[in-house]
Amino acid sequence: MTMKKTIALAIALLMSVPLSEQAEAKSKKNKQDEPAQSQEAEKVEDPAPKSQTPVKVYNISLKQLGQGSSVELRGTEGERSFPFTVRSDEVITSAKVRYGLTYSPALLPDLSHVKVLVNNELVGVVPLPREDATKGIVREDKIDPRFFADFNQLTFKLIGHYTRDCEDPFHSSLWARLSNTTYLELTVAPIELANDLGLLPAPFFDRRDSSLLDLPFVLPPSPSMDLLKNAGAVASWFGHLASYRGARFPVAAQGLPKGNAVVFATGKEAPAGVQLPLISGPTLMVVPNPVSPRHKLLLVMGRDTAELRTATEALTLGQMALSGPSAVIKNLKEPELRKAYDAPKWLPTHRPVKFGELATMDSLQVSGLTPDLIRINMRVAPDLFTWQRDGVPIDLRYRFTPRPTVDKSTLNIGINDGFVRALSLSGADIEKGKIKESVLLFFKEGHRYAQEEVQVPTFRIGAENQLQFHFFYDYPKQGACKDVYLDNVRSAIDPDSTIDFSNIPHYASFPNLAFVANAGFPFTKFADLQDTAIVMPDRAGPQETEVYLNMMGRMGESTGYPVLNSHLIRGSDAEKFADKDFLIIATAGNQPLLKQWAKYMPMSIDETGNRLQLPKGFLRILARWGGKDIDDVERRSGELLAATGNGFGAMMQFESPLSGGRSVVVLTGGDGKGLLNLTDGLNKSDIRSKYQGDLVLVRGENVVSALIGDTYYSGNLPLWTWIKWKLSSQPLTLIIFLMLASMIAATMLFRYLRGKAKSRLTGDGSSDQH
Repeated sequence: MTMKKTIALAIALLMSVPLSEQAEAKSKKNKQDEPAQSQEAEKVEDPAPKSQTPVKVYNISLKQLGQGSSVELRGTEGERSFPFTVRSDEVITSAKVRYGLTYSPALLPDLSHVKVLVNNELVGVVPLPREDATKGIVREDKIDPRFFADFNQLTFKLIGHYTRDCEDPFHSSLWARLSNTTYLELTVAPIELANDLGLLPAPFFDRRDSSLLDLPFVLPPSPSMDLLKNAGAVASWFGHLASYRGARFPVAAQGLPKGNAVVFATGKEAPAGVQLPLISGPTLMVVPNPVSPRHKLLLVMGRDTAELRTATEALTLGQMALSGPSAVIKNLKEPELRKAYDAPKWLPTHRPVKFGELATMDSLQVSGLTPDLIRINMRVAPDLFTWQRDGVPIDLRYRFTPRPTVDKSTLNIGINDGFVRALSLSGADIEKGKIKESVLLFFKEGHRYAQEEVQVPTFRIGAENQLQFHFFYDYPKQGACKDVYLDNVRSAIDPDSTIDFSNIPHYASFPNLAFVANAGFPFTKFADLQDTAIVMPDRAGPQETEVYLNMMGRMGESTGYPVLNSHLIRGSDAEKFADKDFLIIATAGNQPLLKQWAKYMPMSIDETGNRLQLPKGFLRILARWGGKDIDDVERRSGELLAATGNGFGAMMQFESPLSGGRSVVVLTGGDGKGLLNLTDGLNKSDIRSKYQGDLVLVRGENVVSALIGDTYYSGNLPLWTWIKWKLSSQPLTLIIFLMLASMIAATMLFRYLRGKAKSRLTGDGSSDQH
């Protein structure tokens, strides 16, 4: 039998695998015992007999499909679509959608219905009888597996009519509501992928999987710093790929885990219990996982750590086209060191940036009278100094189908869910009964174009931002039998529109753990972390190593570049890297450097206990004068520590004792589990937003943040800007400065007037002699 026939037969068998009777009974029982609204992102392992291919059942709720509450469909043809995906190493063998509908009792039953579609293929048509309008309809439709593709859309479309005569297409009675109990049930079977480097990053990272990336790293029992550094670079690459989904990298130091994993090894260092092939150079290889044959291992190997670095760079930088089960890397070009603030994910701050660089053409266009928002995501360096600036300028160019009359249509502009400005789309503003032109408009090829400069308030801009543009169109009533809706309205933001952060200096006050949590700053000032020294315990356990890998994943997520040039050191070598920013990872009592620097830290953690370093006496009064509520910090921190014992994590930031303006960030905890709470919290946006100040205590979902220590600054300002900034923040210094300036001005004026008088007197004397 030929290879092609074998593959075809395997696929046919796979697609024909039925659910076992036991699995079907369990599925029915689950639906009876558990309400639909509790079925959210639930994954059920099906205990199929060994003779059958194992299957999984995913229950994906409406929330997982992008909607957290019920959805309303309005108009004669109102519709909503929800995207969903399935992993590339799984195939859907059966599927169904269960949903509930309520609708307007004014709808005509013989003309109104709801269509359910998957990828524009009809799945079901729901009639809307008038007698069921108040109690609603609960329905379940099966979906043909052939309808599914790589990326899918589930669509509900209302076809509604309330009269047989002339009707208003946006009448208030044209509505149907999709219940929040809606969910998809997908039964999937695994596909065994080939051992092929050309599939990377799959199956270790699957772009179709929207859940948190959980990827184990298999390391030697006591890995060297050089090996750990390369593992951190690979973790940062996967962290960049996972993006907003988040990632964690459990450490397997004793044998192989089940599932996909990444293995690191050299000729001198190899993980325990792992059979490795002969290493003949910098090598990347994909092999089946012996303990879970349907899953894969990615082997990153070299005869020494130098060759391991070469293999790491080939994997993370994508300079080479990889294919086949293995590759020995040759002639790899060494990457250059990164420059400050040049992270691929960050907006350049030395020139205006076009919207076309930040979003695709398709995402900048919408259609219809009630279109969705146009969203443009952007990241900027968090230390931009925007004091005394009117805003960040946007040269906005947009176009839209001309309005038939002067109306109230507007383009609403916002950032991070905050309103910025509204621009008229009718070409006129009405003020006191008079019409005046508001924006420059001109026509081209049947579309109306406009251009306007918009100032985005600087206080609304953070490290992660989203510009939002909403075209809102007024719908003028024409009268009976004249309100005919034409679907000819199109709107777009021009990709040549620009936003300009240039000429804004980099200068910020510290400590500020929000910078670390949201952007990995100040470490990510250089995307490759060349100015960062990461201090590990002398005997790092699996928890400390996992926290290190998780943090490197966060750095890669922020910058979009692997952390190839960080410095991984022991505490005893800290003074050799005095000109670096420090990231210290430790569990209580296993890092002597924390004892040396305890007096600089907002909190000390060691074998003798946990102590907040709060100011006392006159310093406490000064702290209150500076706006620090020390009593509240003491109370909240004490409550959390008393409730958790040693099971907490602590993140701290303070100025480096070795170099002014440099930062030290400490990640520590009473035990390993508490330490992991810190990076687990970084993967959850609602918890991450609470990381602020110079001290963060975390226990599960509970977070306490505080600002206790002294403020310091980093960056550079123009001289005159620096003088104004310092004087504005220190009124006493400003008074002294004004007094000195007045004294100097008075002295100079006095000397000038005295000289003038002397010259006049001298002139008068000479005239008398004549």
